[in-house]
Amino acid sequence: MKIDATRSASDDRDQHIESVAGEQIAGEKPASRKINLFVFATHHTADNIASQRFKGLLKYLDFQKYRVFIFSRAASRGAGEASLPAGGEVDLNGIHVLNFRGHCVGTESSTASSLLPLISAFASGTPFLAAATNRMLGRDSDTWLINALDAADTLCRARLAAGEACIVIGTYSPIDALVAARCLSAKHHLPCLQDFRDGLTFETLGRQGRLSALLRQLVESRVVTASGLVTTVSRALVNDFERRYPRTKVGLMPNGYDPADFSTQDDESRSAASKLMAQHVPPGKRLIGHFGRISASDHSRIGSLECFVRAMNASPIAGQHAHALFVGELTPIEREIVARLECTHSTVDSVPRPVALNLMMQCQQLLLITGDGVGCATGKLFEYLAAGPQVICFSGVENEASRILAETGAGATVLTTDAAQAPALLDRLFGAASGGAAQRGIGVYSKVEQVRQFDRWLSGMVA
Repeated sequence: MKIDATRSASDDRDQHIESVAGEQIAGEKPASRKINLFVFATHHTADNIASQRFKGLLKYLDFQKYRVFIFSRAASRGAGEASLPAGGEVDLNGIHVLNFRGHCVGTESSTASSLLPLISAFASGTPFLAAATNRMLGRDSDTWLINALDAADTLCRARLAAGEACIVIGTYSPIDALVAARCLSAKHHLPCLQDFRDGLTFETLGRQGRLSALLRQLVESRVVTASGLVTTVSRALVNDFERRYPRTKVGLMPNGYDPADFSTQDDESRSAASKLMAQHVPPGKRLIGHFGRISASDHSRIGSLECFVRAMNASPIAGQHAHALFVGELTPIEREIVARLECTHSTVDSVPRPVALNLMMQCQQLLLITGDGVGCATGKLFEYLAAGPQVICFSGVENEASRILAETGAGATVLTTDAAQAPALLDRLFGAASGGAAQRGIGVYSKVEQVRQFDRWLSGMVA
């Protein structure tokens, strides 16, 4: 929705939220008493891997039992524009999605812009006080945490007044979402689930340095110890949380894949994928594809990429029959390394996700690049599993991804320390009559299956 230029963004937002917060939600019976989920997921409306973790899971919930409010982040972060471009809109699954503009803590953040979220981790009433002050002064906030929590507080009070159960969920990253969940949970004494897609202190992402590491540790401790359940993506991360927080319940919930993404391919995406194939892949070549970024969040993956290039150049059959396609943003050093490939190869800038998924299904092999992180279980891996072609992973260490490939029979892993055997493996792969589908034993990673465990966890939190 667009903001009326004659009214402030906060006036428009408050009116819209109040309409959503009414005791009877549109389309529901007045007597309905549901479990309300308040999900802080800043990436939800983005078209990237980070958005898929909860986006695919929540839509399979039983909406006779649950009502879902998602507090996401608008694409633009302009100051003073804390509006709701999609605020209060309900998607086809009955999920209420509210987008907010504003700053979040990130590697580009200044100390000043990061201060409020960090303070709020320890003084949970701070963002509510800031929202009240802004309202009194008639001004808008440029901080996502304040805007999202102000709306969540209004909605939460209405649902509690209606006698309904409420659960708060925070999803990392950024840390703002975890802090927001803790603040709302503390104010209303609600059960809280904190989800870690990546490690906040275990194989950390983000700004380096002792001060940053200390702040991450302190924030993690505050949000974890105040939660009723922590969920995370790999066994290594589960073990780490259990060791450091023995009083906190920890559950394994891999990123997984949404089967609907692969069963409902549209004609436009198929056509776009076919055009890209015609433009970039020579006829008769066997295609190995890599999708997404490589070293943007883990520089150790550079060594694995170099290992892949050396192995391809040492494989006579790959050199003759293979074409390597890289889809997604590459850094300058990654482009320089890819340019060393002696087989035909091409790079394509980021494409819409449905097009990328269609391209995956047209590959003979899919390339996964991981580094030195043993907890690595990237969402890309699960899309690869569902797409079907065999996966070959080049990695610095045995990790969660390599374990899953071995467990499912969906592919093989080459370690940089054992690279001498890689050319022979590539000879076999590109010399085979067909790449073959590798969908074996992957059902446990389907969102349709995962939501059953998710439902049991949530039900237990309000029992």
